Amino acid sequence: MVVTEKKPEDIMAEALLKGGKMLAKECNVCGSPLFEIKGETVCVVCAERERGDERARPQARVPASPLLPVSSGGEADAGIEAAIVSLCARIAEEKDERRCLDLMEAVLAGAEALRLLRQP
Repeated sequence: MVVTEKKPEDIMAEALLKGGKMLAKECNVCGSPLFEIKGETVCVVCAERERGDERARPQARVPASPLLPVSSGGEADAGIEAAIVSLCARIAEEKDERRCLDLMEAVLAGAEALRLLRQP
């Protein structure tokens, strides 16, 4: 069985949908935005990659340190933008109104994260 690796933007979109808070900091390993999940700062992309095929296990909490400050126009911006685009595509196909609302809230969270990243 061949397992395809999830795209970082899909991993981040899932974290947003599960209530994760995207931070204005990026992982020093992969450059993806860090998330706050249940009070802990984690890189959901690195955590997902470390999990490998063990997808049934609860969200791994892998500290991403040392933390690097985010610069405008960096990989974090691109990752968030890609996650927003992915979420919008899912909204267009979603039939369930409640799920659609959840997706829209995730888009708003991503837009807010971009706004914070791009503040001078």
